[in-house]
Amino acid sequence: MNDTARKIDLSVVIVYTNVAQLNDAVSYIEKQSIYPSVETVLLDNRENRFTSAASALNYGAEQARGEVVVFMHQDVYLWDERTLEKYYNFLIDKPNAIAGLAGVAKADGIIYYDICETKAGTYHKYSTKGEIMPALSVDECMFAMKRSLWEKLKFDEVTCNNWHFYGADICFHNLTNGGENYIYSADGCHESTGNAFNSSFRKTLKAIVLKYKGKLPRIQTTCVNIKCSMPAYRVYCCKSYIMQMKRRIFG
Repeated sequence: MNDTARKIDLSVVIVYTNVAQLNDAVSYIEKQSIYPSVETVLLDNRENRFTSAASALNYGAEQARGEVVVFMHQDVYLWDERTLEKYYNFLIDKPNAIAGLAGVAKADGIIYYDICETKAGTYHKYSTKGEIMPALSVDECMFAMKRSLWEKLKFDEVTCNNWHFYGADICFHNLTNGGENYIYSADGCHESTGNAFNSSFRKTLKAIVLKYKGKLPRIQTTCVNIKCSMPAYRVYCCKSYIMQMKRRIFG
């Protein structure tokens, strides 16, 4: 059976710049329990073909054939061989749900996840303990939704015109349109600490605050937690700038 005739239930979209990390990530995907019905949509960005995560992931989702689409970083390794099966089974009957490996819990505003930060096995102290938790937003390392929900929401290429907040934004968009977000953690590794708090991060945060002002009380993501107001944004920028200067001076 050729690939075009193969039944595809779930698509994994990955934008990559590091081939070694990508190959490692794909090797874990190939061990997944439902792999015969999984396709990988791999987007090569080594030559900056895409200028933003939103544009890249929208393009990838357009190519996807699965009814459930997973958006995953190139450095996420799915140690639990049933992760994609669990996500498919959880989301297939939830047309307005987004689920992610990590996120900010709706109940207490705490960031929960069980994935390791390194292959050596450094875990976050707030474990989900196997519970699927309603969330305000999920982390961008890996999250999924039905393709029909992506078609309804899509990633905002204007507000998120770089590589920040695209996952949080689509979660906020989903919430404000009556949808639900969930933390659905699994055993695995995300081998990156990210790169936040630069000028493009602050610029996009401002755009997010302006977009959801009056719609959300707070902007709560795995990177930032502030009131959804311009005064709170300015205070945040001032504090983050002072922290950056201290790091430069004192190391």
